[in-house]
Amino acid sequence: MNKEIISKAINKYGREREHLMNILRELESLSEDNYLDVETLSELAEQMNIPKSAVAGFVDFYTMFKTSPRAKYVIRICKSTSCHIMGARTIFEEIESILDIKPGEATRDGIFYLETCQCLGVCSVAPAMMINYDIHGNLTPERLKKIIDDYRKKEPVDGEACGPEVEGKKCIIEGTPQTKRLLENVGVVNPLEIDTYVAKGGFDALKKALGMDRGDIIDIIKDSGLRGRGGAGFPAGMKWSFVTKGDMQKYVICNADEGEPGTFKDRILMEENPQALVEGMAICGYAIDASIGYIYIRGEFRRSIIRLQKAIDQARAKGYLGKNIFGSSFSFDIFIKEGGGAYVCGEETSLINSMEGKRGYPRFKPPFPGVTGFMGKPSNVNNVETLMSVPMIIEKGADWYKSVGLAGCTGTKLYCLSGKMNRTGLVELPMGATLREIIDIHGGGMKCGSKFKFAQVGGSAGGILGEDLMDIPLDIDNPMKHGVTLGSGVVLVADQNTCPVDFLLQILSFFEHESCGQCVPCRVGTSHLHAMVKKFAERKASISDIDLMIKKAELMKKTSLCALGQSPVMPIVTILKYFRSDFEKHCDPSHRCPECESSLTTYYIF
Repeated sequence: MNKEIISKAINKYGREREHLMNILRELESLSEDNYLDVETLSELAEQMNIPKSAVAGFVDFYTMFKTSPRAKYVIRICKSTSCHIMGARTIFEEIESILDIKPGEATRDGIFYLETCQCLGVCSVAPAMMINYDIHGNLTPERLKKIIDDYRKKEPVDGEACGPEVEGKKCIIEGTPQTKRLLENVGVVNPLEIDTYVAKGGFDALKKALGMDRGDIIDIIKDSGLRGRGGAGFPAGMKWSFVTKGDMQKYVICNADEGEPGTFKDRILMEENPQALVEGMAICGYAIDASIGYIYIRGEFRRSIIRLQKAIDQARAKGYLGKNIFGSSFSFDIFIKEGGGAYVCGEETSLINSMEGKRGYPRFKPPFPGVTGFMGKPSNVNNVETLMSVPMIIEKGADWYKSVGLAGCTGTKLYCLSGKMNRTGLVELPMGATLREIIDIHGGGMKCGSKFKFAQVGGSAGGILGEDLMDIPLDIDNPMKHGVTLGSGVVLVADQNTCPVDFLLQILSFFEHESCGQCVPCRVGTSHLHAMVKKFAERKASISDIDLMIKKAELMKKTSLCALGQSPVMPIVTILKYFRSDFEKHCDPSHRCPECESSLTTYYIF
């Protein structure tokens, strides 16, 4: 790639290291074969005055980058747990047959390159794949063949990517009793026209907030009981209050790196009502006296990026962002930073490092981001669902917000339904809905009359619920009493055909792949755990390995730096609670398990 093209990309974003991700993403998109060659990286490092080793290390860390040629179209087959139990193996075998290539290979005509990925965030339409930035769901062998044939005939289109079945509003379950607040305007406002949002009262909450004392706003958020919807469940108002006071640069950061397998709520919110996120961030910015906001968003979410950028541009043009908003002394603007494919960047300090143009390694805490965050300045980090709840709380009051939900867990929650149910998608319910209610009412019961076996709640970092816990409230606190976390709201349902050993194999494969490698307990532990469960799948394990696996996971929980290394213990312990006998059966060399055998001979081996 010539120097002029590189210079143009640098000038577009800026020469500071914090812009490295966006620049690299743009340069890769300009490459005919979807890769970054060594010469390009070297020239980029020189022009930005960054060590070549730092640029090379950065590219190596993020899975969406490649330094060797791929092809015109890069096909990524999702192998998340949701896609896995919905038939991803069949899709993978079919595409290998159609293209006559293996992962890491390109077709002879240079049109297609094949690889797997850990999750695409479209779990309600599993199994799914991404071709460049076009996402296609509800795949069948027949449909797959047609899609591939269509791509052979077309030119790449730089527009709103995604197949129609993945469109956000189509992934919302309708016709069931819900309490729609966050989803109220989906399908009502036009995400590409800010005037439709304004007509529904959009930015009234921001105008109201600018007439209030900053401390009073934080108190309202505290009183509402709003807790973080990204997984940790920390009180949002309290988090805002921790941001260092004083006359210094502060930042509002929206964590839109929705990488937890089974989660797709934030993607839908950003695609269908992006203006509400802009307003929520602006209110947060005023409350903590920040002048700049950043949205760190998954690189796979091309449609979300496009719509958010348009919403930001329109808000600037209308005066809802920029200098002296609504004639006040408050100035605030928002910018987008793209991710590069790293699950660990969902952790707030990893995300901040990535934003600064570094590998997404977690930081030691304290200090917390509220004291030392982005570029060493006080920063507040909340996820999409949390920030989009803010305008309605300011407009309608704390009492209105906590009029639904449970004491200590107020408001509504977005639950992401995937797996073996007749209906999958997004529902909004008062915090504390039960698994039985979710499956029977909103999921329409088990798919094709199949039998419920278990549900994974909270994603790969969550745990397993059996029939005995189908009536506990799925809020932030109650599942923890049973060794499970609600997390971001994942509800993945498995039927009688799901092998628990095979299911755990996929989870631990995911953790090994996504470990950043910074701390030894996680780097070594995820590899060991993965190898151990693989022994069960291969029928080479001994019964003593069951308890040994638990001990290793518990040690990782005590010693790992961040939540990724602490997470494997929950799915291991909870799945063994219900299915220890299945693991014991897999210790018998004569035992036959079609599920495990299929995984071991398809995409798993890569």
